[in-house]
Amino acid sequence: MNIYFIRHGETYFNHLRKMQGWSDTPLTKAGHEEAYRMGRTLKNLGELSDTIYCSDMNRSVQTVTELNNGAKAAGGKTFKMVTMPELREQFYGSFEGQSKKETYQKIIGKSVEETFKELSANEIQDKIAKLDPANLAETSSEFWARFAKGIEKIDQAEKKPVIVVTHSAILTALVDTYAHDMLSQIEPNNLSLTKIHLEGDKFEPHVVYYNQKVEQNI
Repeated sequence: MNIYFIRHGETYFNHLRKMQGWSDTPLTKAGHEEAYRMGRTLKNLGELSDTIYCSDMNRSVQTVTELNNGAKAAGGKTFKMVTMPELREQFYGSFEGQSKKETYQKIIGKSVEETFKELSANEIQDKIAKLDPANLAETSSEFWARFAKGIEKIDQAEKKPVIVVTHSAILTALVDTYAHDMLSQIEPNNLSLTKIHLEGDKFEPHVVYYNQKVEQNI
């Protein structure tokens, strides 16, 4: 099974550099436009499942809608959308909606880039959970149990390569955990592609590439 992960389009919290997680701000105008343009290129990925999976967050749903609008305008097929709560970004508890810069200062007293030089994505998530005064943020193990269950459901349901619209922190954690040397950019671009290959029934992904673009053929 090959899965093409697409990070959703730009949101207002992305633009303002805030922790998003389970908070849900809509796509910006640029986010809508970029998702539409990407939809026009999806046929370049070759044969795909008729279904696109995404988290149940509105930013993911809006992205799939625009991908379908672009695909239809380019004469390609549109996709059935299936939303799954298992595909949500990590939950940050009390840090939801807070400044990303200030949050990482609380974690280790350094910038996002400097923090990732000292801690893995999983260690950072566990720090957030430990520091959350409301004790609501997910631990890394809680996140992975949830997310892997969702991917396993998709793997069991599909035979063809499939698109999954997801979130930046998930992709960062995925690549950091399973292909650390590929993490050339900590946060993948909005509407970038990350491809993984799965073998067998267990969630043991092989990362093929990270943070790439679909060939433009408009």
